[in-house]
Amino acid sequence: MSIEQINVSILNRQFTIGTPEAERDTLLQAVDLLNQKITAIQSAGRNMETDKIVIMAALNLTHDLLKLINENKVLADSEMERRIGALIQMCDDALVGAEEHN
Repeated sequence: MSIEQINVSILNRQFTIGTPEAERDTLLQAVDLLNQKITAIQSAGRNMETDKIVIMAALNLTHDLLKLINENKVLADSEMERRIGALIQMCDDALVGAEEHN
């Protein structure tokens, strides 16, 4: 796997980051999303130090990620319950069919 060095700008600072070529677009999207969060915090009008802005942006992104993880878990759990219910129904139908043939 080849590592590509890409240059990105976060808070008007330049960073060179090594990333696998296959993950380049995702990394650029992550940088863009981080910059959006930083801009939103800055435009809220509160005068904050740079490190606090970055921490708040990271906290916001982590919170968003955890909400998505929890939502996906609930969806996965409900899908599993639906499938189990469908399997139980198939077993019940098979048992009823077997009893009718006897």
